[in-house]
Amino acid sequence: MRCSYIRLLVNDYEACFHFYADLLKLPVLWGDESSRYAEFDVGSPTRLAISQREVMAEALETDTADPELPHQDRLAVVFEVEDVDATTEQLIATGARQAMEPRDWTAWGVRAAHFRDPDGYLLEINHPLIPAQD
Repeated sequence: MRCSYIRLLVNDYEACFHFYADLLKLPVLWGDESSRYAEFDVGSPTRLAISQREVMAEALETDTADPELPHQDRLAVVFEVEDVDATTEQLIATGARQAMEPRDWTAWGVRAAHFRDPDGYLLEINHPLIPAQD
């Protein structure tokens, strides 16, 4: 398992895009000011991503009031794994709390499952649907 992204789930996507792209001058690897999702090169194998909060809330069906989640998620730590389904089974067997079962997120280009840590932070495990071209 390798940490591939730190994903900030933001309220003002356009302002945040300009902050990271224009003020911090991070190279944009994917997305633009209107895409609602972007990835930035931070000089390491782990990338910084920003996403409009509602996009993740809709995907995980957390956009309604949940007594265990008083607010929509603000952060997701994303790990790339070799096999999403096998890793999901292992995590559940060891007591991890699953938030969303494995599924293909074709629009995102990954197979992913979602979990919560003991404090409620969102974790995603994923694997590309199409292997990277070497």
